[in-house]
Amino acid sequence: MQGFLVSRYFHMLPKYFEMIMPLIKQGKICYIEDFAEGLESAPAALVGLFSGRNVGKQVVVVARE
Repeated sequence: MQGFLVSRYFHMLPKYFEMIMPLIKQGKICYIEDFAEGLESAPAALVGLFSGRNVGKQVVVVARE
């Protein structure tokens, strides 16, 4: 296994967006957000994040606008 530092690749960000945005617009790539409602559910959401319960990005919704 080998890690990398994202900061070393910031210069490639425009090229990445140029490549990825058409795929997102075509629906070939999508992202998933896992929502937990209310601040009281934040601790359980954090535990779930580290235990692999969530799928995609974990978001805790504190208040809806």
